[in-house]
Amino acid sequence: MKTTEIDTITKLEKNGYIGTDSCLATSLFEYGLAWKEEEKQIEFIYGITAHDGNSEPCFNRFDRCSFDLDLDVRKEFDWADFNEVESFIGSTSQEFDALPLPQKIADLVSYYGFENIFGSSYWEGFEIQENN
Repeated sequence: MKTTEIDTITKLEKNGYIGTDSCLATSLFEYGLAWKEEEKQIEFIYGITAHDGNSEPCFNRFDRCSFDLDLDVRKEFDWADFNEVESFIGSTSQEFDALPLPQKIADLVSYYGFENIFGSSYWEGFEIQENN
């Protein structure tokens, strides 16, 4: 999918993207994360550049990364200290393992940051407009 097909919140919603917040705009611009599940993969859109909007950091440039839906996060991110992540989010290992993949990735991002989970982004990214 071309970035011009997902460059507004409306287009993202029509294409089935959701985020950590019930409001997709909040998920992207404040938390920097949204995703769309397909048959075998999940595509994440994540913030790569933030600017200061009224003393609140707001993401304004984005990139994408895909994972297989059957991803084993403990194997893929074997360098991560899952005990620390679980303590950070207030869950047990069993509770963490029972979470859906997008929530596991979001929790890893919260603890380790976008670059450690999605890798470095070496381009300027793309913009998403809040309104059409």
